[in-house]
Amino acid sequence: MSYILNDFSEPAIVFAVKQNLYELFRYLHHWFKAEFHETSKLRRWWTPIPYPWFNGVISLQPPDGDESRTIQENIEYFRSQNRDIFTWWLAPHTETSGWEQQLLARGLTREDNTPGMAIDIETLTEEILVPPGLEIMRVSDPTGLRTWAETFVAGYGLPPGWQPPILDMMLTIGMDLPHPAYLATLRGVPDATSAVFYGAGVAGVQMVATLPEWRGHGIGAAITRHPLLEARKQGYRIGILQSSSEGFSVYKRLGFKEICRMTHYSWEK
Repeated sequence: MSYILNDFSEPAIVFAVKQNLYELFRYLHHWFKAEFHETSKLRRWWTPIPYPWFNGVISLQPPDGDESRTIQENIEYFRSQNRDIFTWWLAPHTETSGWEQQLLARGLTREDNTPGMAIDIETLTEEILVPPGLEIMRVSDPTGLRTWAETFVAGYGLPPGWQPPILDMMLTIGMDLPHPAYLATLRGVPDATSAVFYGAGVAGVQMVATLPEWRGHGIGAAITRHPLLEARKQGYRIGILQSSSEGFSVYKRLGFKEICRMTHYSWEK
């Protein structure tokens, strides 16, 4: 069994909420279609998915004086990859180290509108009110992942052209630990997705999406809760996620609490 966080202090959980996401970014190097570069100073990833969080940089160390050249080199890299936007993140111990001032000076903008949330998995109830006939299963084969990708893209409102690279990514990293995927069906018809990433000692729920016609029926809550119950069986105590504005109230009703903001920086053409 991998490391499980047993320090329930707020600083430890805040660190884990952020570090879980950063470890997921690093895990993308298993996808052979992604480009991954890492030094002692920073980590950079590019993927065929043009979503900002799937294309980014994270500073691993405080700035070594003037980092204008480093920042510009990475801007030029993403320009060369035809990316209109990418994100820049700071490892927890670098957040107050001076990177922000230099990133802003080079034209990046600060984003802090994504809540980081956490829950003690022991507090989850076993039952939740959902439509009769709802079933949630862990996806275990390529056919299931194709259905998962179709449902995720439609439920999240992404361009249909993003489905092939998302499916390709999940075929590489979405059928086994530490990144299993889950699909909800209602009387055999797919209607919601989620995934979980085990890292930094916690279970990080992500890629939660419900088809528009089935929102407001408890399905989003159910597809969020199910992987956490699976994590609890493995001994995990803390569940975390980075919330969208649409999902925030759903997660609060489940018992999640906002404990931080996922501050990062964005560059756009």
